[in-house]
Amino acid sequence: MKHRRGIGLAPPDHHAVEIDTVTLTTLPQWYVIYARCRACQRQTLIERRDVARRGSRDLSLAELAKRLKCRRCGNRSGNLLFLEMQPRD
Repeated sequence: MKHRRGIGLAPPDHHAVEIDTVTLTTLPQWYVIYARCRACQRQTLIERRDVARRGSRDLSLAELAKRLKCRRCGNRSGNLLFLEMQPRD
């Protein structure tokens, strides 16, 4: 896809992840998972190995987002998951 100012953009599906079907085991290792609380805006890195060790390895990312609880304020509703792709060498 071409940007109107000449910047070449990747198609939307190039880096897209289906959060309803992707689990921690099917998510490529170069993705880093962050969680953000909607109430207090605290953001933290989610260690996928810790989550998988607790038996949630086959949990979809959408279900994982529903189970998030903020450690600062205790909020359980509306918390967000963010994925960041690390550069691959």
